[in-house]
Amino acid sequence: MPDPLTYWHTQRDLRHQLVNKHAPNVPDARALVDLLDSGPDDLIRQLPASAREALALCDDTNLPRSRLVSQLSRDPSLMEAILRTANSSAFSSGREPVLGMEAALDRIGVGNARGVITSSCASNLLSLPGGHYNAMAAQVWAHMIRSGPIAQCLAPALSVNPDEAMTLALLHDVGKLVVFDRLSVLRATRRRSIDLPPDFVQALLSTTHEALGALAAQRWQLGPRAAAAIGNHHRQLEALHHEPLSEALYLANVVSHVLSRNETVDLDEVWTQGALSVPRPRIEAILKRWAAEPV
Repeated sequence: MPDPLTYWHTQRDLRHQLVNKHAPNVPDARALVDLLDSGPDDLIRQLPASAREALALCDDTNLPRSRLVSQLSRDPSLMEAILRTANSSAFSSGREPVLGMEAALDRIGVGNARGVITSSCASNLLSLPGGHYNAMAAQVWAHMIRSGPIAQCLAPALSVNPDEAMTLALLHDVGKLVVFDRLSVLRATRRRSIDLPPDFVQALLSTTHEALGALAAQRWQLGPRAAAAIGNHHRQLEALHHEPLSEALYLANVVSHVLSRNETVDLDEVWTQGALSVPRPRIEAILKRWAAEPV
């Protein structure tokens, strides 16, 4: 895909066209888009230093586990997120709660810890926009959380690292949270609530979130493959149609939405819209097992 910053800049005219189409007489809409035109340093909040150091340690397979435990123990919010995950139903299976970082890492693994660290930081970095937008942001976050285990489960069928797929699925809609974060900045600047036409908000979220997500991945130094996968998880950029990681995020995104509505996945439609290359029987088999006993 193009450089994420270039990709974001190429959408500038489109963002302003959305204002002209959906909210031509709403100054707050124009002000929000102007905020989104900012450079990445202003637009995307940086991960805390403690989280960046912990993520670097997660990537170094030669370092002793004690170094990672020591680093995580310096940040109470990261400790809480790791311990909460280790004691969740997905990992505890009725076992005794773990209270120490080393035991928690033994239970969830370093790969899962990386996903927890990244998603926890993304959640803490982005401010709630207030009013009814808080519920919208919460829905986006809940969808991202659901998508992580789905991507992890589907990853082997796509020859993708399960931990990497889970981490990026937890972040795939982070671009939407950045939009809500800018709404919170606008509310703070104007010292009042912000009320925008619903069709404008939906169009802005839908149109911009992939490019914004790719920009966030670059800003957080997650690597070009992560930026490309997040930036194309709706599979609209044909040049990236053969990227397995974007296929994993696309599938996790679709399945999460469908399951949240208690519907059945229409695989014919999924394969057509996503231009998927993975053999369909592999995914069908996983989804059938999962429907019987969700991960």
